[in-house]
Amino acid sequence: MLAPMLRAALALVLALSLPACSSTPQGSIEIRTETRTEALSAARLAELPQVTVDVAGKSYTGPRLRDVLSAGGAPTGAAIEAIGDDGYAKTIAAEVVGRDDVVVALGLPAEEGLRVVVPGSKGLSVRRLAALKVSAAAP
Repeated sequence: MLAPMLRAALALVLALSLPACSSTPQGSIEIRTETRTEALSAARLAELPQVTVDVAGKSYTGPRLRDVLSAGGAPTGAAIEAIGDDGYAKTIAAEVVGRDDVVVALGLPAEEGLRVVVPGSKGLSVRRLAALKVSAAAP
């Protein structure tokens, strides 16, 4: 009787300790289009090709914004609205979305969460990213 209880207790301890020991980034974002919404976990974002950009002496690493949108089933050639979990939102033009140096930064401190980083446009960076709302694709 003790052995099954001990196994169950050990399984619980292991299950509770795995997230704390994991090197997988935490958080997720929603990709919202006119017809659907898809959530992408930070773990899924970490599976996408990663690039590093430097802004004001700080390095940010993560997938390109355009790759994140593609992974979420969003159309190409559209502007987006990047929305933080506090409601802060910024519109990012389609030509900026497609740039090689615009990333969704991973591995940041918890207070920053996931972050859209747009080098050269301090005001377009959105931290604690919760959603990317896609505008209608350009004709």
